[in-house]
Amino acid sequence: MLFSCSKNTNIEQEKPSEILNKVLDCKDLAGLKAKFSEKNLVADTMIVMGDDTLNGSILYPKTNNQVLVFYHNGQIVDVTIMGDVSDWKTTSGLYLGMKLTEVEKVNDKNFTISGFNWAHGGTVVSWEGGKLGGDKLSHVATFSNKNNHHEGISDAEYLQISGQTEFDVRHPIIQKLNPILNQLSIVSPYVPNEQEGKNMGHMIEKSQIKR
Repeated sequence: MLFSCSKNTNIEQEKPSEILNKVLDCKDLAGLKAKFSEKNLVADTMIVMGDDTLNGSILYPKTNNQVLVFYHNGQIVDVTIMGDVSDWKTTSGLYLGMKLTEVEKVNDKNFTISGFNWAHGGTVVSWEGGKLGGDKLSHVATFSNKNNHHEGISDAEYLQISGQTEFDVRHPIIQKLNPILNQLSIVSPYVPNEQEGKNMGHMIEKSQIKR
């Protein structure tokens, strides 16, 4: 089965109440089945993530409860939600649809993101020592507007914050745009083996932010 991650649109959402960290706490596939029931899970499938296709599981597929689950040596290391809305939030208080300035308050510090309008645009590069940095769990967040829409700023302004470079979120045009959080992952760090390290190196090189 091949699932593509598409955005949910035109859906009103109350503040989420489900805790995403509980999915990560399941540890492995058996734990997922025990907690959420096998009927709510696509256990083994290929998942399209941007320009990558990865193997993993999908919890509550094609609903606002959908979670993408990825493993390392059978252990859950990454849980991801995508789109404009989701029924999940993190224990840190992040959820899809939050404005960048709201996330800035949760982090209790400014942070750095990549420029917009490319494959890895609007992704947090560094939490700059803020509360979302952590050392046990990593928050991976991406901000964007659908199809690079940029209501509230001009095309010329959008061009100034686009491309393969890095920006402090205090940049006045980014503050003016104030994009929403539409992809969020909680990642449990692990040490890759030699081959995984090489593959990661190739991926990083492929998507390297140019200075």
